[in-house]
This record gives sequence, C-alpha cells and structure tokens, in this order.
Amino acid sequence: MKIFLLLLITISSTFAEMGTIRGTLSKSSNEILLASKDKTRVVEISKEFEFTLDEKILNSPNYVFEFSGDITSNKVVTSEAPVIVAGNSELVGTLKRSEDGELYINDQKVKFGRTKKIYNISFDDKSKASFVGKSIVAQGSYDENYFVMNAIVQNDLLSADSQSEFDVPQGFKSNPEEFIIEDMAKNINSQSTKPYRASLFESKKEVYPGESVLIITFSGRQGDAPGAAGGHFTVGNGIVQDDMSIKGEVSNFYFEGPKEVLAGNTDLVSYFGHFIQGQQNYRPTFTLFVYGVSKDKLKYIRDYLEVENHKARTLKGLEITPGYNCTTTSNDALAKVGIKGAHKNFFNSLLDIQNLALVNPLGIGARHAGTEGTLNTIRTVSYALREDPEHYIPRPAFNAYVKQFSSKRKNRKLGVKRVDYLFMPQTPSARPVGGMSYDQPIKEGKKIVDYDKKREARIAKENKAKQTLESASSTPEQREWAKEVINNAVPYAEDMRRVKEFLNKTID
Repeated sequence: MKIFLLLLITISSTFAEMGTIRGTLSKSSNEILLASKDKTRVVEISKEFEFTLDEKILNSPNYVFEFSGDITSNKVVTSEAPVIVAGNSELVGTLKRSEDGELYINDQKVKFGRTKKIYNISFDDKSKASFVGKSIVAQGSYDENYFVMNAIVQNDLLSADSQSEFDVPQGFKSNPEEFIIEDMAKNINSQSTKPYRASLFESKKEVYPGESVLIITFSGRQGDAPGAAGGHFTVGNGIVQDDMSIKGEVSNFYFEGPKEVLAGNTDLVSYFGHFIQGQQNYRPTFTLFVYGVSKDKLKYIRDYLEVENHKARTLKGLEITPGYNCTTTSNDALAKVGIKGAHKNFFNSLLDIQNLALVNPLGIGARHAGTEGTLNTIRTVSYALREDPEHYIPRPAFNAYVKQFSSKRKNRKLGVKRVDYLFMPQTPSARPVGGMSYDQPIKEGKKIVDYDKKREARIAKENKAKQTLESASSTPEQREWAKEVINNAVPYAEDMRRVKEFLNKTID
C-alpha cells in the first residue's frame, strides 16, 4: 500500500498540466529558469524558438514573462515564445478609495507601483485619480499587505461583449468607416476623454468564447514630443474568454529607450496600460478586433514577428527607417497570410500614383537608407515616393485595414464574423494631450521633422549653456555666451504650448 501511495505521489507531482505560468527568467549553467510565485522551474522550449530566449531576455530581471505549455512541479515545456506581462498576478474589479485614503479592488488593498518621468511627466496623481470608481483590469504582484499595480486598463474595453454600453459618437453610428478615417482625425474626436467600443462590421454569426481575434492597433501622436508625431502601429492575436473578455497580445517592435520597452510579444493590459511603457499614457490609441480569422494564420503572424523582435533586442546598429519600422514589419507579416490593406486591392494598385516613381533607381533597396547624409536622404525620399504610405506610416496603414475590414466580401473570404473598433483616450496627466498622427510623409512629416530638429538643437544649446555656467573651468567669454542663451531660453510651459499649437495646426 505504501509503495502504491509513493508511486501515486510521484506520478501526480510530475504530471504535466496544460496552462500558463508567469515569472522572471534567468540562466544557470545550461538551464533556463523561471522563478514564479511558488517555485523555480526549468524551461524547455522547442528548438524552433530557442532563439527567442536570447541574452537580452535572460538578462532582464525586472520583466515578468508568461509561458503557455505543459507545466509540472519542476518544468515548463513550451513550443512558443513567452509574453511580456506587467506582473505575476491580475485583479479585476472596481478601484475604490476608502475614507482613510486606502485603495481597494474588491476586498484587496492595492497601491500604484513604480513610475518614472518621461519627457518631464510621469503617470501622476491625476492619472491615478482618473481610474478611481471604474471597473478595471490591473496587473501586478502581491507584497505582504498590498497588491502592487503596474498596469491598468478599463475592464470593458478589452472585451468582445456586444452588450457593453458606450457613448458612441453619432457619426460613427451613421457611417463607421467614414467616421474612423475622416472624423477621428479631428482634434475634438482624437483628444476626447471618453473611450468607446463599437462594431465596424457585423455578420449574422455570433462571436463565442474560444473565438480567435486578430488585433490591429495604432497609436496617435504624443502631445509633448514632435518626433513621436508619426505614431506607432502593430498587430497581434487574442482569444475570447468565457466571460467574453479578450486575452491577447501584440508584437511590440520597439527599440531601447527611456520608456523601458523590451521588444517582444506583450500582453494587452501591459501594452496599453503600463505606468511607464503603456501607449495609453502618452497618446490616444485606435484598435480593430477582428473575430474569426484562422488561428493558424494568427500563429504564423506571431512567429514571423518574433524574429523581428529578436533582431530589435539583439542586433547592434539596427535602426528604424521609413522602410523598416513597426508598420512595415506588421504589414509584411499580415501579407504573408493573405491579409492586406485596401490599397493593395487590384484596381487601387493599378491606378496608384506611386507607380510613376518606380523608374527612380535610387529608391531600389533603400528601405534601410535612413536620413544620415545627403545620399541617404535622397534614397529615403525616393523610397517614400515609390512606396504607398500605407506600407510604412501608421495612420494610413490602419485606415487601409479599416477600409478592407468594412468589406462584406473580403470578410467572408477570411471567415470574419465581426470587427470591433476601440478608441482609448490618453490617460489624464500633466502631459499635454496628443491626438491623431500625420498621414502625409512629404507635406506633414517633413515639416514636423524639421521643426523637431530645430527644437532639439535649441534644447541642446540651452542644456550646454547650463553646464557651462555650472562648470568652474568655464572662461568669462563662455559664461557671457551661456548667460545670453539662458536669458533667451524658452520655459518648459511655453515650449509645450508651442509644440501643441504646432502639432494641432499641422496634422489633420
């Protein structure tokens, strides 16, 4: 009997359970280790995706990863790259403040986790107060007394529930496609503080739990950084849960910077609502949830983009260019499985004005040219003239998919049941409000780039003047120069006013 019990215990402790697990990664000898809430396990990943657990991933202890696969008491066996999340745990409920000032979700005490200043502004008290009284999804980790939140998103936004009630603009109800493409560009709409989700396309087929979701999301311009006026674009996938919420992820093709973004598949709550990295903190976002696209297609897109994320993490000297960026990589991935924007339809391509620029040899192979030096600049402009803006600029790309997924015939071909549009406003803070990004690379884009370069040069000059005055080795002449520069320096508030005025006038 004892032998039987020991055997039973041994079998149960090694039995693999299919599921998900979160934790931090490290490497010891030849083993990859995942430290989760209960213990540390060895990670075994299929050879096809061994490259995704690169040195950058394994040396990022401040990031939490979620693995899907077979989980035993001592191993995680997986056949796919992990997802970046904002904590080991998740809480769903209304964020409430008690009379003594403590914050709660249900009966659990919660507090806000780490944030930092990006362009002089952080996820501040105004940001925190904006979520009090709202039903939210929060990601974070438990300490002795609190659930420490690192990311927040309003609960009913990442959902397939068609019964959710939102204050949807009347123009959207009348003509969704036209409203998204034309009217959302207006500041009164893109700078609105009210989120909403509504259907762009509906068939007679219902969306059920277990449904696959293609996610196409586009972030607008930042109000405090002209250099970010082009926006951000990416794609991903999700699954409709039993409660109709969407558990999803997107490919976060980002290079290292002050926002601490680690390129990789990123959970939706973290992508939108992280207190440092979240897109929602910096600008409004616009998203399509496309229900019914084949799971095989979505897996191919994920795997394809993981190669690009690996490059962004590991290749030194790799640069973002008009021909190689978040939009081009996403478009290329979608095209591989036959999903294209409306600009790629036969008649649109046949009559495309870009066809006139195909004879320019300087545009051939210029996708990595960049803007350093006269020749590279000419080659980049040549590339821009011969390529559709929908291929390399976020806003035109997003609008091209809005047009495509408004088509009943195109949707039927892909097995699409429904397409939802989600608008998420910028989280309130002291940060200036952003808005829609530009869509014209020559007319708007160049004007903004020129403005940004002059502004950056001015700021660099002002910073140098401050350093000169602080340095004991500065000469009298240098000090006089520095004093003159400081006297003519533009105060921060005035600089932000000018940036907002310029962007609001330039982009439509």
